[in-house]
Amino acid sequence: MVEHHYADFSLQLYPFVCSLQSGEVKALEHAQAIWVAIDQLLDYDWAEADLPIVNEYIAYATSNNNSSYLRT
Repeated sequence: MVEHHYADFSLQLYPFVCSLQSGEVKALEHAQAIWVAIDQLLDYDWAEADLPIVNEYIAYATSNNNSSYLRT
């Protein structure tokens, strides 16, 4: 869980690592959902609250035990 405080509000984010078995991703809360390679994740303009999650995911996905998360 990540708790982040902005000037006007605070929020708690609960990240999950998931995999898509079949079908298509449908964006319900955001304008779009796309697949990108791990080494491209930091090329995007993330919200300040998202950065700790993105960085932790990169570390998790690139560790020796989780190489199956590396998609190009």
